[in-house]
Amino acid sequence: MRFTRLATATAACGLVVGAIATATSAQGTAAPTDTAAACENAQVTRYPGSLLSPRYGEWNMNVLACPTKSPGTWTKTSGIELNATASNLGMTVVEDSKLRVIETGQNRWNRFARYEATFQSRTCVPKVGWPCKSPGTWKVRFTVTADRKSHQVKVYTHRGSTPDHTFVLWPTP
Repeated sequence: MRFTRLATATAACGLVVGAIATATSAQGTAAPTDTAAACENAQVTRYPGSLLSPRYGEWNMNVLACPTKSPGTWTKTSGIELNATASNLGMTVVEDSKLRVIETGQNRWNRFARYEATFQSRTCVPKVGWPCKSPGTWKVRFTVTADRKSHQVKVYTHRGSTPDHTFVLWPTP
């Protein structure tokens, strides 16, 4: 009889400790999720190429948009990586990718920032290395918005431009 009461008390304590542990772990995971939801990475990827050949590489532009902060403080990065196809055709990056803020603002509904990304490339005769075309500029413009109420981040891409009418900025690989 005494053993049965002891087993029942031990089981009850185990359930209480388990419930506390579950509640504590649930509370522990809730806080990082709230923090992670505060800022969201908005990414725009373009694939430089031409009308007749495959893609020459991948161009990534990233903005860490925080709906509760001023768009001027959002972190931005950009990078271009050309592939073997570009190398075989004599294309090189002359000036690394730059991502600059064109405009920032806010209204009742959202905060926003408009960006322009650029990089310069040059094309030379493969293997020989000359003659070369003068460097050409590739451009992409986009807007990132962050809803003030729902904290949803959206990206709106605008037209891009290429150094020559035979080049294209593909939206897919």
